[in-house]
Amino acid sequence: MRLTFTLLTFLLVSAFGLAQNVKFNDTFDDDKNTWSSNSDGFVTSVNKGKLTMENNHEKNSKWIWKAIVNDGTATDFDVEATLILDKTPNEYATYGLVWGMYSDNSDYRVVQLSANKQLQIYHYYGSDFHYDKKWEPSKQVNGKDKKNKVKVEKRANIYKVFINDELVFQTGNNSYYGGRFGFIVDAGVTLLAEDFKVIEYPSSINVVKEFNSNLKMLKLPETVSSTTIEETNPVISADGNILYFDRKNNPSNVETDKDDIWYSVKDRNGKWEQAKNIGRPLNNKDYNFVISSSPDNNTLLLGNKYASDGVSPNGAGVSIAQKGLRGWEIPKDVVIEDYVNKNDYVGYFLSSDNKHLLMSVERPEGYGLKDIFVSYVKEDGTFSKPKNLGNVVNSFEDETNPFLAADGKTLYFASKGHPGYGYYDLFVSKRLDDSWTNWTKPENLGNIINSPGYELSIFLSAKGDKAYVGREQDIWEIDNTVKQDPVALVKGKVYDSKTKKVMSALIVYNALKTNKELGTAISDPSTGSYSIVLPYGEKYSFMAEKEGYYAVTQNVDLSDLKEYKEIEVDLYLNPIEKGEIIRLNNIFFASGKYELLAESYGELDKLLQVLKSNSKMKIEISGHTDAVGADADNLTLSNNRANAVMNYLLGKGIAKDRLSAKGYGETKFIATNDTDEGKQLNRRVEFVILEK
Repeated sequence: MRLTFTLLTFLLVSAFGLAQNVKFNDTFDDDKNTWSSNSDGFVTSVNKGKLTMENNHEKNSKWIWKAIVNDGTATDFDVEATLILDKTPNEYATYGLVWGMYSDNSDYRVVQLSANKQLQIYHYYGSDFHYDKKWEPSKQVNGKDKKNKVKVEKRANIYKVFINDELVFQTGNNSYYGGRFGFIVDAGVTLLAEDFKVIEYPSSINVVKEFNSNLKMLKLPETVSSTTIEETNPVISADGNILYFDRKNNPSNVETDKDDIWYSVKDRNGKWEQAKNIGRPLNNKDYNFVISSSPDNNTLLLGNKYASDGVSPNGAGVSIAQKGLRGWEIPKDVVIEDYVNKNDYVGYFLSSDNKHLLMSVERPEGYGLKDIFVSYVKEDGTFSKPKNLGNVVNSFEDETNPFLAADGKTLYFASKGHPGYGYYDLFVSKRLDDSWTNWTKPENLGNIINSPGYELSIFLSAKGDKAYVGREQDIWEIDNTVKQDPVALVKGKVYDSKTKKVMSALIVYNALKTNKELGTAISDPSTGSYSIVLPYGEKYSFMAEKEGYYAVTQNVDLSDLKEYKEIEVDLYLNPIEKGEIIRLNNIFFASGKYELLAESYGELDKLLQVLKSNSKMKIEISGHTDAVGADADNLTLSNNRANAVMNYLLGKGIAKDRLSAKGYGETKFIATNDTDEGKQLNRRVEFVILEK
């Protein structure tokens, strides 16, 4: 056991040694690093394990530094020193650690202590002082003649300050660092340093494994990204054919000094057409922007609230707009239980299933500033109390602008609290279970998408092959290399089966085996078009629903889906009228058997509810087969299957005089028996409405 422990310890120490590089380590036993100097009243010397810095100038602070790190931005480092205030002219005199200084002294950072045990942290750049922490008393700071161990840990854009091993400050709001380090001493102060160390580490940025350095960001054409107007906040539709974005201060805006929603549509050749203003009521007198678009292209999640006049704003919040016969209707407020946000900013995203609302807000139970939370839709259409996604996704800093990919698991977001290249970087994480608190470690999307500036949002279509980013007042496109779980985009139109007219209806999709509702959509009132996104790994049933109609359900098996797929399926609504023949598509039996499989219960329960809602309705249930096998056997099988359906309904309380069952065997084909598809259509269970 002892040998194993020793070997393990050696391996750990060796691995740690490879991960760090001590760039500078001075305990001031001698002056090998040439600290000693005497200039303009500032005298420095090394003697007996201490660096003495004596500032005799009447009013000016002085500093002394060493160039240690070649590129402070590209690598990570720790800098630490043990300081003792030896002499001070008053209790307000100051001293501190200078770090991350540029070679021309134009940009530097200071951790500053005072004789009266106060602390200040600032960043000098742009010919001005920017204070991360202004002077305030600190229990961690010791006074005159006492040691103060000052340490800064820099990891990419993040740095943390420790005083005497206690964390006193941390931020993710930096991205540029120089390679000079040293000390600053106030006029009249004598400062002693017992040690000074700088340790360099490899970059801590956790870049996605699929990162491709050869990719290029491509600015969209002038039909979208104009040369003189700022465009931002791109939102792409699930099918990749509609791009929504903001235009700022545009003479063609409804309110010229406010943001308006614009959109562009791809033509048949895949080119973006000339962008158009979306108009009222979505553009009103407020700042207007799209947050997300549902897969059906008939619902938009929008920033802020809208007044009922379709012109006036109605305060901060979030709204949902749906298409009507004449276009977009006035948006309605989204109601969230126990909604709290202590921050001036907010971010939202409505998932493809229209059941999960992600938001970036600052709440008392958060881990830092803005965290990402999720709310679930309730039966009344409002959303539940927000639930924190946990401290793998959320950090001590800002996380904002969540985007959940079409698979419902791959989460993109902007953060200042995970190591990155800029002030905000874009990251990706994968949800591991249905708790919404178990995620993979976020990965940075890399320095093609992320820059030293601000990257605040990213959007992808359901296929996930292209990503859209707002940068430098324009909209950019880049190939997406992050692999999402495959999905199917199911689209088509909704028809009245009798009149063949297109209809507006609610689209519902369920897990076929459990009948659990997994998502919803709506069809366009003017065109009847709908689309839904179905992630792989499940068998689904889906249908249109409308009062007074019975839906012909469809099903699709995506258990083994390997890549993105588009499926076209039209949906039919049968009027509940005497004489209507309605097919029950999702009734399943084992081959040659008549015992109902569990996947049938969802369809049967739907028929059960229709019978309960229409207490006078009487139906005949009919069974049919293909031409495979003997006629007599098929007749018996079809009769048994029709009776199995009837017996299920009887067992649920439907009166016997309302139901009848009959098998027709091979006598009523509706398709050829020469193909597998035709045979499948002929093997069916239907019902006819005898009385309404």
